[in-house]
Amino acid sequence: MSGLAFQGVTKSFGAVRALKGVTFPVQPGEAHALVGENGAGKSTLMRVLAGIVRPDGGQLVWDGRRLELHSPRAALDQGIGMVYQEMLLFPNLSVSGNIFAGREVTGPGGRLREAEMRARTARLLGELHLAVSPDAEVASLSTAHHQLVQIARALAFECRILILDEPTTCLTDAETAHLFAILDRLQQRGVTLIYVSHKLDEVFRLCQRITVLRDGEHVGTFEAAKTTPREVVRSMVGRDIDPAARVPRSAPSDSPVVLAVDRLTRQPWFEDVTLAVRAGEIVGLFGLVGSGRSELLETLFGLYRADSGAVSFAGARVRFASPVQAIRTGLALVPEERHRQGLFFNLSVRDNLLLPAENASGAWRLDVRRERADSQRLVEQWRIKTPGVEAVPDRLSGGNQQKVVMAKWLRAAPRLLLLDEPTKGVDVGAKWEIHDLIRRQAEQGMGCLVVSSELPEMLALADRIVVLREGRVQGELPGAEADEESVMRLATAVRH
Repeated sequence: MSGLAFQGVTKSFGAVRALKGVTFPVQPGEAHALVGENGAGKSTLMRVLAGIVRPDGGQLVWDGRRLELHSPRAALDQGIGMVYQEMLLFPNLSVSGNIFAGREVTGPGGRLREAEMRARTARLLGELHLAVSPDAEVASLSTAHHQLVQIARALAFECRILILDEPTTCLTDAETAHLFAILDRLQQRGVTLIYVSHKLDEVFRLCQRITVLRDGEHVGTFEAAKTTPREVVRSMVGRDIDPAARVPRSAPSDSPVVLAVDRLTRQPWFEDVTLAVRAGEIVGLFGLVGSGRSELLETLFGLYRADSGAVSFAGARVRFASPVQAIRTGLALVPEERHRQGLFFNLSVRDNLLLPAENASGAWRLDVRRERADSQRLVEQWRIKTPGVEAVPDRLSGGNQQKVVMAKWLRAAPRLLLLDEPTKGVDVGAKWEIHDLIRRQAEQGMGCLVVSSELPEMLALADRIVVLREGRVQGELPGAEADEESVMRLATAVRH
């Protein structure tokens, strides 16, 4: 059976060998997953297929002929489209303008046939069940709609291969379900899907076969129906780990309360929230999108002022006017969006690691030798994989970027650690390491308040789970006794 084949594909960036002779086939019309830890070579390989990166060696063969993909436009002309995790659309253009950018329909004299492009756009949007006007400005659309516009653009080019790179990272459950319904229909029409994701539940839901890369090499290709998530994880990381497994530990029941929240309100996000975190305890804060979880953490950290209610830290009433006050008191916040809020991408790993403590103390040191030694110690302590402490964060994988964010706050030795989606967008190996890091901090007496949208993560980590719905606390469950059904009943108001 003809199809797509990667044959001995190699690529190096300087001394780093990103792809080492990758060889595997993709059958026509299948949904084929590409998985692996960050840095395994997935994105590089897909950028080769999309015409963004030129390989050093090897070849791509489709239906028996060698592909020459010297640009993204060349790939599109060959019927290969890619939906990127980041938005690669023109925000100030209309939906129709984006779909036909670079291949506008023209009439005599080169005049744009805008009515025809709008009509064709409307048909494409209808195929995707997307209730958006062709004239809508892309900047006004949601992240989910951005991705569907990218799919519509690929369909406009009559793509027979569609690459999707972590498409559900910023989507709600409902948006993900809509996307999957569209992908199912595309596959029924004969479109070949290549699906890059860390989310193995999605991989097994959508894909017929799964290819694993590790350190730039092809480890194996498996039929989804004949393997298990655990076997795939073992192939990805080279060892047997289960990040969803609960690690037995004795949560403190009589240690001092480090954080006490009493009927805290900040309209319109949350109301009458009451909870407590003890020293050495991991408390999970769970709720669906819009439940006020992130806003509660940010208010506790001094980014917003509460309308009413009280917060006590280590027995003393506090009211932070700024994050600097919270840091000096002993709090730290690992934010959800590390790219926007957690890292300075124009600074080195060393500067990122040392900045929070310097800023909170109000003192700035110029002892470069000592700073380099301190940052190197943190890199080794937290097992951060980096070319060096002078490297910029862009050169690190998502999991190692997140470790830098966590290490820089933990260097200040906070008594309470607030974590908002701490493993968002990281691979399964890095997720396991971050879970282990959080547990180690709790064992040393630090209180941890963790927000996560992933129920398996919450059940694996938390000693207690506080559930929010529409900004109000609905209940609290012991972590060892909770299961997905009991947590979701509280989060969705479903009673059985």
